[in-house]
Amino acid sequence: MKVFRQIVLREWRSVGKQGGMAVLLLTGLLVFVLVVGAVYSPKKVTGLPITIVDQDSSALSRDLIRALLATEPFVLGQYAESPGQFRYLSAAGRSHACFVFPRNFERDIKAGRGAKVAVLVDASNLLSANIAVTAASMVLASYSIGAEVQSLERRGMAPAHAVHTATPIVQQARSLFNPAFNSNYANFIVLGLVAVAIQLVSLLIASQAGAREFSGGLAELSELSRNRFIIVAAKAAAYVVILWPMCWLTMRVLQWWLELTMRGSEWLLAALILWFVTNMVMLGIAISIFSKDALLASEICAVITMPNFLMSGFTWPVFAMPGAFAVAAYLLPMNPFVFAVRKITLMGAGVGDLTLELLLFAGWSAVTAMLALAGAYMWRWDGER
Repeated sequence: MKVFRQIVLREWRSVGKQGGMAVLLLTGLLVFVLVVGAVYSPKKVTGLPITIVDQDSSALSRDLIRALLATEPFVLGQYAESPGQFRYLSAAGRSHACFVFPRNFERDIKAGRGAKVAVLVDASNLLSANIAVTAASMVLASYSIGAEVQSLERRGMAPAHAVHTATPIVQQARSLFNPAFNSNYANFIVLGLVAVAIQLVSLLIASQAGAREFSGGLAELSELSRNRFIIVAAKAAAYVVILWPMCWLTMRVLQWWLELTMRGSEWLLAALILWFVTNMVMLGIAISIFSKDALLASEICAVITMPNFLMSGFTWPVFAMPGAFAVAAYLLPMNPFVFAVRKITLMGAGVGDLTLELLLFAGWSAVTAMLALAGAYMWRWDGER
């Protein structure tokens, strides 16, 4: 135990001597928390400017325009004379959707002929486009049903019967795991961003641990112990002890600040973060040893992180990926952590619901430990061949 503690203290002194690493460790996650918290603090996408082209200028079209502007995401960008102006307004970032009310809009509805409202959407930003289409559909569908009910009543149908005739199927959609699912994007994306930060910081901090021994550190290390298992375990423990509380705090602060959903066990989440950080530290040590160069090791760690996020299901659903990529998505080191965290926080999952993720965690624990130990045998003590 004394040797183990001495190696841990040695690693901490090494971190302290390297100012850049210390700054990264102490401020990197803090800056991440502040930026993500500030960016997603609105919690919902609002203030989405729209363009109105009212070619009818009737009481009904004006009433429908007021209803659209009273809908949460929308604000008035400007009125336009023709739909053609929307192209230039959207390119200038002044409008994201355009509603075109044609001539004779009110007359056609009252005559029971039906009328069309053209909705033009800037789909270059898929998030705002989806929100605009969803909100517009809700408002226009409500008015469409109301207009149909009034038309049936004018034909002599009883009001109650007219309502049932106009709405033969009533949709009752319930969002089980994400309140306000059509606009509260923070509940979804922030978990992926936190996982990326945890993986990247864990890998980068540990990426110095093995490479520095090739530049004169072996003599000092051999005086403490020549047991490679103890050395690797102590090196990993030195970084995990620092990183685990910081990574846990990063996730909890963002959940508190943004009021993100947390339905599962806090203890299970903390244990999962500890396990993931341990795996990433071991992987960082292994990369550091095999690369024999701290700069190259840090570059490899950064490269590893990028495909993890791309295949994590946050930019594209895993089930929609080609077969080989869908399998690879589960095998990448960060993704079992992301999938498990999403289940715990949003769905309230317990240990029994995380069988696949925990098996993958165990597999990565075995792989990273073996890689780190195999790398440790690249060190050669004095007198060894």
